Amino acid sequence: MSDPRELSESIVRNLLSLMRYSHRLGHRLRREHGISGRRLSVLRYLGESGEHSVSEISHYLNLRDGTVSPLLDGMAQDGLVTKERCANDSRKVLLKVTEYGREVAASAPMTAFGLLRQELPTLSLNELSAIDAAVARIVELAQLDESLME
Repeated sequence: MSDPRELSESIVRNLLSLMRYSHRLGHRLRREHGISGRRLSVLRYLGESGEHSVSEISHYLNLRDGTVSPLLDGMAQDGLVTKERCANDSRKVLLKVTEYGREVAASAPMTAFGLLRQELPTLSLNELSAIDAAVARIVELAQLDESLME
């Protein structure tokens, strides 16, 4: 493909495919496993790297603390995670995945973004740099409204 229009359409189609797949898999996760993609991401994050604060989980999900706190409260109510005050700083709440949460995470398929988080670090630094620059440029061209980023 050497035509700029064809290449541009291919890029947009690939992005739309990624979004559509992610959306449809999210529906399947809810239907078949009773969990959202966000909840599954939190369970896998905590399961792989141990306990974390609300702020650290918010950063991982690229969401605001105010959006993540209710999500985590619901997960605690459902027995997927536990919440404990930090011994060193009582203002800080630490979350850990429960055994039940581990079972739920193990039974569900990986999300597209979960697979990207797993597979991207295996690429060479040159390839990662090129992908990062290309995706950053796509985000710039899309003129994203920051107020809609969550």
